[in-house]
Amino acid sequence: MDLSIFLAKLLGIYLLIITVELLVRRRELERAIKSFTSSKGLLISSGSISLLFGLVIVIGHPVYDMDWQGLITLLGYVLIIRGIMRVAFPSYFQKKMEHFFHRRYWIICLVLGVLGMYLTYSGFAADLL
Repeated sequence: MDLSIFLAKLLGIYLLIITVELLVRRRELERAIKSFTSSKGLLISSGSISLLFGLVIVIGHPVYDMDWQGLITLLGYVLIIRGIMRVAFPSYFQKKMEHFFHRRYWIICLVLGVLGMYLTYSGFAADLL
């Protein structure tokens, strides 16, 4: 299986699952985000993991086309930036994360859902071609 197809399926299905979880368990997740952001250790650990996965995607999948394959690489860069921000500036991230999640909840759900559907469709449709 081509790496692009695999990553599209993996990331697409992951984003769809996260979107459903956000829609179904909003109150629980808001409390979890508040608890999560209160721990600098968790922020730094999650930032390291995000940085690692972002680097894996960008190094293993250096595609810079303006299509779904390029979107996978772009998501890798987003993970890298998010990881660096969490590791380097956990105090700043603590202040911003909870407010961002609360204020932009529906935008987050919409963006994640659309990206998830697009990548899932692209990954499975590419298998048919």
